[in-house]
Amino acid sequence: MFDYHVHSLFSADGKMSMTEACARAVRLTINEIAFTDHVDYVYPGSTLNWEFDQETYEREIVRCESLFGGELTVIRGAELGLHLNSHARNEAFTNSYPFDFLIGSVHIVGAQDLDNGEYFEGRSLDDAARGYLEAVNQCVREYSGFNVLGHLDLFKRYLHFINCKRQDVNWADYQDIIEDTFRVLIETGRGIEVNMSGYRSGAGYTLPEPEMVRLYRRLGGEVITVGSDAHCVEQVGLQLRRGYEILTQAGFNYVTTFRRREPLFRQLRSLL
Repeated sequence: MFDYHVHSLFSADGKMSMTEACARAVRLTINEIAFTDHVDYVYPGSTLNWEFDQETYEREIVRCESLFGGELTVIRGAELGLHLNSHARNEAFTNSYPFDFLIGSVHIVGAQDLDNGEYFEGRSLDDAARGYLEAVNQCVREYSGFNVLGHLDLFKRYLHFINCKRQDVNWADYQDIIEDTFRVLIETGRGIEVNMSGYRSGAGYTLPEPEMVRLYRRLGGEVITVGSDAHCVEQVGLQLRRGYEILTQAGFNYVTTFRRREPLFRQLRSLL
């Protein structure tokens, strides 16, 4: 198994060391773990440091390789916060270090944070969904320096701010935006992730929804990863097999891993 979205203490919101995450992965017989710690250069109002020191990060990666090298492959990664004002800094950061894998994710729309509810103030469900998906589309079109798009429909995690649920979203209303986003990714050799973090609270959903994974495949999508989006030890490896089942049901025969930002395709039948 391959957990391709894990946050350590190098993320501002991480709650586990790399060593703890690796030990957990080994216990779960996970083959590869990708540390995709946060790099968010635009995070209004936050007092946290949303970037990490690459030299210290590398030392910890090397330490984990020495401790777990016979049992676990450790992947150098980052989760880049996509924003219209961060493209140049993201590019400079990722070009200065030999990353294997990069996720691009939208956490902030304009100057508004999803996590604290600010983005949802004064918005209807349609405004919130359309505004977020359009922001994602714009970033995907304007910035290509990442391998997979993270949690395409992240906004649904926070719909409680407007007293709605993800089941209230009519995804067909936004299929044109989602299709265009997928086509741009496919044409540029990039892909999407199936993010399993919706299972943390028992709500039981993926980001994006399985119907979007199927749409991505129908459009010719090939590059696809599965990750827990773990921030603490107990979340490492969360529902990876379920993620692989979703890929199989969508028509994939493989899941993607990365080396030096180049995709490798691993057969799913050996993982189920």
